[in-house]
Amino acid sequence: MTSASYNPVTAQHQLGEFIVLFQHAEASINELLVLLSRVADKAMRIHVRELGYSQRLKTVDALFSRLVDLQRNPDLPAKAAFHKLMVLLGELGRRRNELVHSTYMTLIDVAGDVGLFRQNSRLRDSKGIREQKEEELLPDAFNKDIESLDIALQELGKFRLKIIDWIYPCEIAPS
Repeated sequence: MTSASYNPVTAQHQLGEFIVLFQHAEASINELLVLLSRVADKAMRIHVRELGYSQRLKTVDALFSRLVDLQRNPDLPAKAAFHKLMVLLGELGRRRNELVHSTYMTLIDVAGDVGLFRQNSRLRDSKGIREQKEEELLPDAFNKDIESLDIALQELGKFRLKIIDWIYPCEIAPS
C-alpha cells in the first residue's frame, strides 16, 4: 500500500458485513412468516418467495398483530414494539437497496484513510429527472447501520421465542 494508512477494517469489509447481516434479517423474517402462518412449512416458503421484502414486513407485522389480539391477555406493548421493529427493518432495507444498487470507487481522504465513494443514480418517474446521490464512506460510516441491524436481529430472536411460547405454551404442572 502507498502512503494511505492501513486499516484492517475497511469500508469494503463493513459493506460486506452489512449485506450479510441483512440476509440474516431477511431469513429471520421469512422464518417468522412460516411460524405465524401455521401452515405447511414448504407451502408457506413458496409463498414467501413471491413477496418482496417490504411486503413480507407488512405481512409479518399483520400476522403478529393478529396473534397478539387473539391472546387471553393481549400484550399491547409487544405489538407496538414489533411494529416499531418492522419500521426499522424497512428503513434498513431501503439502505441495503441503496448500497447494493450503487457504484463505488476507492476514496483516500486528506488524512490518508481509505474508504469508498458511493454513487447512486435513479430516474424519478414522476418528474422525469435523474437524481444523483453521492456519499463518502470511511470504515466507521457503516457502524450505525451495522449496530442497528445487529440490534434488530437480537429483537427478532426475542420475538421469535415469544411467538413460539404463545403458539405452543408449555404447561407446567404444580408440584
